[in-house]
Formats: sequence, C-alpha cells, structure tokens
Amino acid sequence: MLDAYRDLIDELLETPNVIRGAIDAQGEGNVPVEARRLIAGLRDRDRAVLGRAQSMTRQDTPYVQVLRLEEPDADDPLADLLEEMETARGDLVSLLINLSLKDWERQAIHETEGEITLADEIERHVEYDEDQRRQLRELMS
Repeated sequence: MLDAYRDLIDELLETPNVIRGAIDAQGEGNVPVEARRLIAGLRDRDRAVLGRAQSMTRQDTPYVQVLRLEEPDADDPLADLLEEMETARGDLVSLLINLSLKDWERQAIHETEGEITLADEIERHVEYDEDQRRQLRELMS
C-alpha cells in the first residue's frame, strides 16, 4: 500500500520537471498563452487540493464539493507562474510525504461521489495532472 502512495507522490513530483523541460525546449518567449493558462490552472488546482487534503486530515469525515475552479489568470510573467506552480506543488507534496498510512485512508463525503478517501482524491488529482501534461506537450509541439 505504501508503494502505491509513493508512486502518487512521484507522479506529482514529475510534473514541474516536465513543464520546465518543455519550456526550456521551446524557449520562454515562445510559450503560447494556452500553455501559460494550463500552468496557472495546475497552480490553482494544487492549492485547492491542498486545502481539501488539509480538511480531510484535520476533520472527521468533512463534506467536500466538486472542484469548481475559475478560469486561471495567466497574465503574470511566466517566471512568476512557474514559481507559484512549483510552490503550490511543493506544499501539496510536503503534506502528502508526511502522512501516515492511516491518514491516506481518511474519509470525506463528496458532493456527488459519496464516501471517498484522501487516496482517492490524490489519485484523481494525479489523473488530472497526467491529462494536463499531455495537453502541454501538444501545445508546445
């Protein structure tokens, strides 16, 4: 079980490297606005998932709603977007690294899915992350 959680964390750690690599290959001046929005969206979703994970570890069976994020603001300089994305990802991963096995199985009541665990929430986030990396590769090619 612990290996599965480590794999989730490793997946999350991989994304900032993939993004930096794609930007380095393309050149910062050639990053399309859609890619900048994608980076801002990852930052915003990481922040939201961190908040949910914190509530799931601090409360007994909290109620969580479907994630509804606003359109990400990609007007900031690319360097700032990248730094904010990496900080948000680092905060989330730091929380996850310090969880006990019991914490991964903490439950919440999801608005549409019923009972979920923190592991379910992070798995869903990793799937979102994989989709965003695929879209970034398409945008940057």
